[in-house]
Amino acid sequence: MPNQEANFQSYEEAQTFLYKAIDYEKLISYQYNTSTFNLDRMVKMLEYAGNPHKGFPSIHITGTKGKGSTSIMMSTILEGAGLRAGLFTSPHLIDLKERIQINHRNISEREFTGILNELRPYIRHLRDTDPSASPTFFEILTAVAMLYFKKKQVDIAVLEVGLGGRLDSTNVVIPQVSIITNVGFDHTAILGNTLSSIAYEKAGIIKQGIPVVSAVEAPEALSVIEKTCGEKDARLYLLGRDICVEEIQNIHENNSAVRKRDNHTILDFGLRNADLSPNPQFQVPNPKSEIRNPKSEWGLLCKIKTWRHTYPEIFLPLVGAHQAKNCALVLGALEVMREQGDISIDDETIREAIAHVYCPARIEVVGENPLIILDYAHTVDSMKFLRESLLGNFTFDKLILVLGFSQDKDLDNILKEIVTVGDSIIVTRSKNPRAAPPEDLYQRIERLCGKRAEITDNTQDAVVAAKQKASKEDLICITGSAYVAGEARQALDSSIVKT
Repeated sequence: MPNQEANFQSYEEAQTFLYKAIDYEKLISYQYNTSTFNLDRMVKMLEYAGNPHKGFPSIHITGTKGKGSTSIMMSTILEGAGLRAGLFTSPHLIDLKERIQINHRNISEREFTGILNELRPYIRHLRDTDPSASPTFFEILTAVAMLYFKKKQVDIAVLEVGLGGRLDSTNVVIPQVSIITNVGFDHTAILGNTLSSIAYEKAGIIKQGIPVVSAVEAPEALSVIEKTCGEKDARLYLLGRDICVEEIQNIHENNSAVRKRDNHTILDFGLRNADLSPNPQFQVPNPKSEIRNPKSEWGLLCKIKTWRHTYPEIFLPLVGAHQAKNCALVLGALEVMREQGDISIDDETIREAIAHVYCPARIEVVGENPLIILDYAHTVDSMKFLRESLLGNFTFDKLILVLGFSQDKDLDNILKEIVTVGDSIIVTRSKNPRAAPPEDLYQRIERLCGKRAEITDNTQDAVVAAKQKASKEDLICITGSAYVAGEARQALDSSIVKT
């Protein structure tokens, strides 16, 4: 290994160095195999860094949809219990540092730069001598997160898989529990075009003897999860069997229960009373956004039941019945950890923490008169959930849709789920190179639904156009990708859109 180079003098220098690594989040197509996604490459980098991932316990989360919300819920409860909880998620909405947090605080520029300085000689040496062995953008970020969590001596870290699971750079940990949310069709060109092939990739995070909590429903996918759990001697706790969501009410502050949903399954867990009191320092996460409501007016009142316990009247300040299932998985994982003696937490602490959950851009109300909702549904199932949630939770005159997607998605079927209910449609594109051309979206919408959309070149123009179209009684929904949602948030904060 060559001598230490001069350190980065700024966060900007560190970012420039990081972005020289190959970034699969910006590529449209690539080979998905052990040559492009190589855990050995990750293992060697972490060995160089002193194996930081072995220095803290973890919870590992994958799935097609819901893994981000599930990760945030879990870290929020752990923080509420007085623990120092790390959180590694992706992608970010606005700021790269959002991906690496401890107790809802992003890693600082100074800390990010310092840790990347430690990894720089190793990365630079490989870039110069063996580029194929050089770590990718996501692998470097994963290593930064693990070093950060080790240095800050987190009590536990919640790690969200970036893509798939089997070959993901986070899949070097031996967690206390693994969570697999539901499995559906996404990244089919990479992970496979059958539910069994996709489930195989997700099941790759299952470790020998480590319990699994899952919401997988489709028999084709479930059989893969069950088989893998059997081979690994990993006990499987299943939503709908071991954990149930029994009741859901949609709540709005102004009119109490807006609509009751019957025959939904909600999840609750047998929670062991413990001596750990709620963290007095715990505060509701409140990002610096002028458009963020300080208090959620919408939410779910749920009854969740596990194999040991029933939780009546859990308030979850999120929109969409699917979030109750995510909450149930979290409660199930906590129950497993409690039975293993990994954590001590009481019911009231859990209930209080859940009431403080904030999941940005997950059917998030960011403006009123007109209502403005940010969401980054990007699969057929998640777009269906969004449509049902809009119609079931909100009262409005016209629905104005701002749509922007990555071009590697199942665009026709995604558009069918949402375009039919839109009164006015604006198509746009994010700055991400994978973004689908608005002209393509326009043509698909006209062909599929006989509707005409307005074309805009960027997200800011789309937000401006939507606000110009909207009356105070309308609802603007901006959706399709995290990149569009992030750019829309910035636009809504800007003076250009406000005027």
